[in-house]
Amino acid sequence: MVYNPKAVEESILQKWKHENTYAGVKKAFAGKPKFYFIDGPPYATGYIHMGTALNKVLKDSFIRFFRMQGHDVWDQPGYDCHGTPIEVKTEKKFGFKSKKDIVRFGTDKFISECRNFATEYISVMNDQFANLGVWMDWEKPYLTLNNEYVEGIWFTFKKAFDKNLLYKGDYPVHVCTRCETVVAFNEVEHKSLKDPEVFVKFKIAGSRNSFLVVFTTTPWTLPSNLAIMAHPDFEYAKVKLGGEEGEILIIAKELVQSVLEPTGRKYEVLETVKGKELEGLRYEHPFLEKVPLLQKLARENEKVFTVVLSPRFVSIAEGTGLVHCAPGHGREDFSVGQEAGLPVASPLGLDGIFNSEIREGGGQDRS
Repeated sequence: MVYNPKAVEESILQKWKHENTYAGVKKAFAGKPKFYFIDGPPYATGYIHMGTALNKVLKDSFIRFFRMQGHDVWDQPGYDCHGTPIEVKTEKKFGFKSKKDIVRFGTDKFISECRNFATEYISVMNDQFANLGVWMDWEKPYLTLNNEYVEGIWFTFKKAFDKNLLYKGDYPVHVCTRCETVVAFNEVEHKSLKDPEVFVKFKIAGSRNSFLVVFTTTPWTLPSNLAIMAHPDFEYAKVKLGGEEGEILIIAKELVQSVLEPTGRKYEVLETVKGKELEGLRYEHPFLEKVPLLQKLARENEKVFTVVLSPRFVSIAEGTGLVHCAPGHGREDFSVGQEAGLPVASPLGLDGIFNSEIREGGGQDRS
C-alpha cells in the first residue's frame, strides 16, 4: 500500500471533526492551572504563506505541550487589521498616489474600505490554519480593529501611565513620505541605491584656516548636523595643504593618503593626536547663517557644534575617520547624541520636505 500523506491528514481532520476532539480536550482541562498564550497576529491581507503557516504550527506545538502538562490553555488566535499593509492594499485598489488622494476620497469612507478589506480573508485564513491541524479557537479570533481590542490597549497604556512607566520624548523613526505615516522597521522595503559620497569641511572655531573633514552619504541631513564623531583611540593627522591658502585639515592618519592623493594636491603631515584629544573641539557650521534652527540650538546647548567621541560608529574602513552626526536622523546618530547630551533636531515634515525651521516658508531648498 502506497503511503498517501494527504489522505492521512484528511482522515485525521475528519476524525477530529466527527468526534469533536478539540472541544473535548478543552473541556477535559477546564479549571486546571492556567496558561495564557497570546497570539502575535498575522496581517489579514490574503491567503496564508509558508511563513505564517510555520509560525502557527510552532505555536500549536507549544500549546499542545502545555496541555499535556495539565494546563487550561487560553488559545485565542488573532488577526492584525491595522497598519500600513492594509492601507496600501486599499490605496492600490483605488489608484491613490498620496495621502491627499485619501483626504479627497473622504477619510471615513477610506477607513470603511480598509475595514472591509481587513476582514475579507479572515474566514479563508481560519480554514487554512485549521486545515493545518492547528488547535486554536477559530470561532472567536480577536481582531485589532474591534473596539474591545482597541480599548484593551488603551487600558494597558493607562495602567503603565499610572505606574510611571511611560515617558514622552523624541526618537527618529522610519516614515513613508507617500502616505505620510510612521512605518514599523519590518515594513520598510530595502533596495540597493548609489548615493553620492560627500566630504565636508567644518572650520575649527577661532582658527584662520583649520578644518575638520567629515564624510557622509546622507548630505540632506547636514542642515541638522549638531556634532562630529571621532574615535577616541584613532590617530588623527593635522595635514597642511600646499598652495597659497595653506589650509590645515584634520583627517584620520590612516586615511590621509586615500582622501588627499586623488585631489592631486601636495600635503604635509604636521602632527598627529589621539581622537580623545579632539573631544569638545568647537567648529563652525557652514549653514549657520542660513538655517534658523541651527542658530536656535546653538544658543540653547553649548555642546552643539563640538566633537564627540564614539568608538562604536566611527571606523577607518572608508571616509575620513570623522563622521557627521545628526541626532534627529537615524538610530546611531540619536544614540550618540543622547550620550553626549545633544538635542534632537529633525526639520522635516512627514512628506519629506524641509519645514520653516530650515528657511522661511520651508520647502525643498536646492540652493
